[in-house]
Amino acid sequence: MTADVLSLVPTQTTTQVPEPAPLKRCAIIGTAPSWKECPYDDLGLEKWTLNDGYLVGVPFVPGSICRHYDLHPVHQMWFRNPQQPLDPRTVPMGVYVRPAGHLDWLRQRQHPVFLLERRPEAPNATPFPWQGVLDHFADIWPLRKTRAGQIVKGPDYEVSTPTWMLMHAIMEGYREIHVYGIHLATEWEYVQQRPNFEFLLGYARGKGITIVLPQCTPICRAGYRYAQEPKADLAVQTAALAVSAIKTQGAALKQKLATLPATAVAERQDLAYQVRHLDVCLVDARQTQQRAQMALNAKGAIV
Repeated sequence: MTADVLSLVPTQTTTQVPEPAPLKRCAIIGTAPSWKECPYDDLGLEKWTLNDGYLVGVPFVPGSICRHYDLHPVHQMWFRNPQQPLDPRTVPMGVYVRPAGHLDWLRQRQHPVFLLERRPEAPNATPFPWQGVLDHFADIWPLRKTRAGQIVKGPDYEVSTPTWMLMHAIMEGYREIHVYGIHLATEWEYVQQRPNFEFLLGYARGKGITIVLPQCTPICRAGYRYAQEPKADLAVQTAALAVSAIKTQGAALKQKLATLPATAVAERQDLAYQVRHLDVCLVDARQTQQRAQMALNAKGAIV
């Protein structure tokens, strides 16, 4: 084959296929017991902590924690001695309880710290990007129908630090998000926060983001499957009805006893005996109700 012919043969070129970007993965870590379930040895999983989680034993070792969030106003923080038991009666209304030295701890972090705003006490901290997060999620909230019949844009909905952290992770393109130590199942405040957090977990899952929860968390779970399994609280309801029936019967007997004349000795003695018997039954019924409620709570928290 001559050189002229060779020049007509197309040469093969090697196309360099770019390597895919590494999967962005993070774990949001609270202070409920399941914080221990986080795979801290998984170096490809960023660990994000919050508030004073270091008090419960979250391992704040170099390279283990990648971010920390405390989105509460510093001027509303109330500092206590972590070596002494906390007496709730001494805590002022409306404050956020933190251990003494908390701001020093924040200042010493080598990883990013997100605060409500820039503070001289923690010059290494970054103000949380509130507006950027709100703009990113502006279109996801349900619309509202006014009394005049107009369909208008609904309000945004954020009621906890874990919610803001989750939104921040979604906005920054994390494709696998773990949640440990966040149960939102006990105090009234947590019960109010849980629907908001679960709503955003559902939104993230709908966007194709992998969500990983520990087996023991009550987040995104129920004690039964509606319409296919008995309601989980049937024992509690049954016990509550028994308590109510005994109290009603006892009240009726006491009212009747109060109207009997003193001369009706035998009838009064009989009614008094029935009242004492019902009092004993009421104690038993209340204990049964408590046991049923404890069993229900345990079923909702641990499987």
